Amino acid sequence: MDGASRGSFLGLHTRDPSLNVLYVSNGCRTALGFEPSHIIGAQVYDFVYEQNAGDYMGIYKRHPTVDGELEDEDDADVYCWFTNLKNAAGGAVLHKLVSMKIDDIVIFMCAAYPEATYQIHNELKVQKIDSKGVKEDLNVTQKMKSARHKRGTSHEYNSALYRTRNRQAKAAFILENHCTHTETSPDFRVTGPLIAYCTNTNRIIEADTSDLASYPFLKLVAPEDLLHVTKFYERLVESTDVQFERFSLLYQPHVISGDIVISEEDNRRVVVECLGSAVKDGVVLLLRKLCIAPPPKRDTMGNFIRASIAPDSEGDDGGLSLFDLLSDDPNTTDARDSWTLMD
Repeated sequence: MDGASRGSFLGLHTRDPSLNVLYVSNGCRTALGFEPSHIIGAQVYDFVYEQNAGDYMGIYKRHPTVDGELEDEDDADVYCWFTNLKNAAGGAVLHKLVSMKIDDIVIFMCAAYPEATYQIHNELKVQKIDSKGVKEDLNVTQKMKSARHKRGTSHEYNSALYRTRNRQAKAAFILENHCTHTETSPDFRVTGPLIAYCTNTNRIIEADTSDLASYPFLKLVAPEDLLHVTKFYERLVESTDVQFERFSLLYQPHVISGDIVISEEDNRRVVVECLGSAVKDGVVLLLRKLCIAPPPKRDTMGNFIRASIAPDSEGDDGGLSLFDLLSDDPNTTDARDSWTLMD
């Protein structure tokens, strides 16, 4: 079974002991046999077919550094591992999971391997990869056992350990995969992809999440970056890479009809760093606010001059490939050296 035909889906859940699912895409029907409405509002634990399901939260716990400070979460980290998930028939289906955390939310992408032989996993092992491609193997089960021993308890989590002390404002968007529609499709829109789900948007721009449902994402983008972001989106849906980009949003976008319109000349820009990736039925964008800038000047043709905000370069590898993470056989993959599989 290849990556194109493999069942895959994406979603969000809370980053606390409850692990409530906030959103899941329609791909869960193919991968697990569940309707999205059955999964949304439930707990992640309800769908993990493992004895160590309780260790899952430990992936996103902030661990102390060597000097005793909690680790910095400003960097974009990606986590990859294998686990068995429950399907609608009550059986176990091996999935490869890729996830990212944003404050108190976790974004996850899953790919099903129904052809894989069922195996019991006694320990939860994941691989953490930062935005520079640096990998770190984590035995989450052992870390959780150690943490419980230090706290003198064997079963209860201290929810305060999982709260993020934010240093930079972040927001997340899940967009429809607009490029799966053609110009002859009744679903085609010249306004670009619509927002299927978002969180924390009022931390980077003046727009509430409740007002952005089904709103065109490109209308949030500063006009001088519109073409740039459109090409970035096209690159995302045409590949299986996690890609990084910087661009500007309008600080006060006109979202609600009847509200006061702030002209583009007077509308400040919010420069963001974006980590994006896509599966068949959706696109995930993780945005981190870098700064607020004044509106740019216009050139002699009347167009806004785009600021030079090229992303930092760390060699030729500008993206983190998800091809092997979401498509390769878990027993033979050699993606970016070798992934640590669960024993």
